[in-house]
Amino acid sequence: MKKDRFLYASILIIVGISAYSNSFNCSFHFDDIPNIVSNQAIRDLFNWKAWIFFNSNRPAGFFTFALNYHFSHLNVFGYHVFNLGIHILNAFLVWELVRLLFRSPKLKEHPLSASAGQLAFFTALLFVVHPLMTESVTYIVQRLVSLASMFCLLSMVLFMQGMLRETKVLRLACYAGSIVAALLGFLTKETAFSLPFLMIMIYLFFFSDRKSFSRISSLALIIILLSVFSFVALMAFNTGKYFSVIPPREGHPYSITPLHYYYTQINVLVTYLRLILLPVNQTLDYNYAMATSMAGLHILLNLACLLLLLSLSIWLFKRDRLVSFGILWFFICIAPQALVPRSNFIFEHRAYLSSTGIILDWILFIYYVFGRINPVNRSRYVPGTGFLSLAACLLLIQCFAFAWMTHKRNIVWRSEYSLWSDCLQKAPGSARAMVNLGSEQISRQEYPMALNNFDKAISISPLYLQAWHNRAAIKVSLGDNKKAIEDLNFVILHDPAFIDSYIIRGIAFRNLKKYDESIHDFTEALSISSERPDAYFQRGLSLWMEGRNEDALKDILRAASMKDQDAISFLQRNLR
Repeated sequence: MKKDRFLYASILIIVGISAYSNSFNCSFHFDDIPNIVSNQAIRDLFNWKAWIFFNSNRPAGFFTFALNYHFSHLNVFGYHVFNLGIHILNAFLVWELVRLLFRSPKLKEHPLSASAGQLAFFTALLFVVHPLMTESVTYIVQRLVSLASMFCLLSMVLFMQGMLRETKVLRLACYAGSIVAALLGFLTKETAFSLPFLMIMIYLFFFSDRKSFSRISSLALIIILLSVFSFVALMAFNTGKYFSVIPPREGHPYSITPLHYYYTQINVLVTYLRLILLPVNQTLDYNYAMATSMAGLHILLNLACLLLLLSLSIWLFKRDRLVSFGILWFFICIAPQALVPRSNFIFEHRAYLSSTGIILDWILFIYYVFGRINPVNRSRYVPGTGFLSLAACLLLIQCFAFAWMTHKRNIVWRSEYSLWSDCLQKAPGSARAMVNLGSEQISRQEYPMALNNFDKAISISPLYLQAWHNRAAIKVSLGDNKKAIEDLNFVILHDPAFIDSYIIRGIAFRNLKKYDESIHDFTEALSISSERPDAYFQRGLSLWMEGRNEDALKDILRAASMKDQDAISFLQRNLR
């Protein structure tokens, strides 16, 4: 048995690393920029107040970014190794979770109990190589999702270990560890708030026939503590602020009401299920259409599908609790994402932990079919191992196919250009994909193509301020400063705190030799954030060109002290 587990563990690690072997040089993307690349709060690991209060809801997650920066600065290799390590550890925790479920009182007589080791292994293997997980592993900032999932899985594993221990000291130690892991999960990402419900479900499904009062009392105490902590945390984090109308932004040209968000989630949940079972045509930005009512055959069919799945879970509760558990696991884990309205309807990383339940059910289905097992009445028609071996072979083939798909998917994450080109190819109407691809085209000096993308994005979403700002930046580069200022006036009118637009407009004014207006814009930018070295340098440059050299040097020296390379180069050229 130990040899089998060592072999399984080796396969899990080797296949997991192989699937992601081409991800270690993938660049920073999208939300990586404000959270890691330009985040001054993670620059000093020992300045704990900075990374704790940068996002006070997620200090545990940002501690890991500060740790990465401490050792490798902005070298992506270290970040990717850390992310993959978490993912592989999660696979081991999934393996242990399924194994412990089969040791519970309710599953001791399960028709597949003799194959529990294989089932646990294949659940973990399919989890680690599933292409849907790439967004949570290769997209560096989504470590918040995989790390929160790690703490949740660890908490549940320790919780079940405590339920199965006979020694009181070991039982209490497991419970204590479970609580610590849960607290860390809550401090990593808000999605961990589904954990108490998962624990309650585990107890009711698999341990509820325990007679020992001390065990039940310990369980009740843990559930109460976690539930109370979740409630207090939700109140402290002011989650209620999210339940309001979301104005047009990030490329969507319409306001999103909570009701419209919930209508759309009916379709989104079915999309997640499809991606778990058939992960094809994946993309970062699905440009998902908003549903404004329950009318329409498409949404009604999707609603019927979800209700049928939930009804099946309830019906199977006394017939096959493991399958029922897998279905409800999906709905409970995805609930925080589906119930809290946000500006993006769908992201693949939101299905990271919830997919585990469906993966488990899929593997059970394969074993039931090839083992000729009727899960309803537990009759085993062919108890021989030949058919189950055939099921194992089929699952191995699927796992290696998924590993190849994951490896191929990681090619898309290689750079911002490849990522957003892929998005625009799969979602041609995505204004966000147009703007982000256009930003990369600016860096490549492909100005005509970038302008075309920004114009299209603005026509789709007239209040997409980032598109207006980026278009203005190109116009400044091309010398069309007056039209650039018109675009930037529009941005600042609708968002007076858009700091980058003040900086670009200040440059445009300076190009037109309007130094007073230029200096005013840079000063305004610094009033929004005093931690922008580029604003100090640009104001210093305008002061220098106006002949106010003493004031100019103060700003440029300040920028140089903040490691602004343009300021350092200026001083080297002019103060020799």
